[in-house]
Amino acid sequence: MLGFFKREPLLDKESIEWLFEAFGWSLRSFGSAPFYQNTILVTPTPRHFPGSGTSIEAMADLMMNRVKGYAGLSYWPTQAIDHHQFRGDPNDVPSVHQMLSALAGEGAAQSLVATSQAQLILFYEPKQVGNPEVMIANFSHALMVHLAALAELAPPCDPELLPHLTEVMAVTHGLGLMFANTATPHRGGCGSCRSPAMERVGNLSEREVAYALAIFCVLKEVPEKAVTRHLKKTLKGFFKKALKDVGGHETMLADLKAIEAPSHFNKHEAAIPA
Repeated sequence: MLGFFKREPLLDKESIEWLFEAFGWSLRSFGSAPFYQNTILVTPTPRHFPGSGTSIEAMADLMMNRVKGYAGLSYWPTQAIDHHQFRGDPNDVPSVHQMLSALAGEGAAQSLVATSQAQLILFYEPKQVGNPEVMIANFSHALMVHLAALAELAPPCDPELLPHLTEVMAVTHGLGLMFANTATPHRGGCGSCRSPAMERVGNLSEREVAYALAIFCVLKEVPEKAVTRHLKKTLKGFFKKALKDVGGHETMLADLKAIEAPSHFNKHEAAIPA
């Protein structure tokens, strides 16, 4: 009978351990010093995405550049292009899928990054300007996939989990709120009224993203309310529990806090100040 009073785990043990491991890999690969000194919790608000473009193109460019700044990648030459308007050869532009496939090929991704460094093209769906969190998350994930190609440490997962790993990277770079809020598309209402173009196909579940976000907040000592005021309603309760759960994993937390920054990533440009 006592079993009825046992608390169900927020996530299974293997998932929690993997999220900590993925978080640690990101810190080891791209630096704990930039994480603690420069990375902020980015919110989907005018505070962190100020301004309004005079066109869809201008809005997409604004969001892309803000994401680059928060990720410490302002120095990367990029161009945001409406995928409907692209007139070049798609084979000349490394896609997220190509990058993930190359990452699984042990090092082949670095050559793709090298060939695209003259200007990295990030495609977007113009309808997503109406749902900016989706566009922000998509830009973030594309940048993280390309950044992952530069990591010297081997990914701590099988190839099929590389999309999940690069989403955890986005959380470690402060962009977890947008991923949590868009991880599971809303399924209510009239199906014919909903446009798939307005949604994001996530790899981590919304609870997995929220748990990774809790790890971020515990390490960065971000107040609970700083997150919950921007988090979608269905995740608020889970996130509060996740904060307590993360705090209870003292050994894994200590391992993350003990990670030192690799010197070759200490020179990343600072993120845009909060």
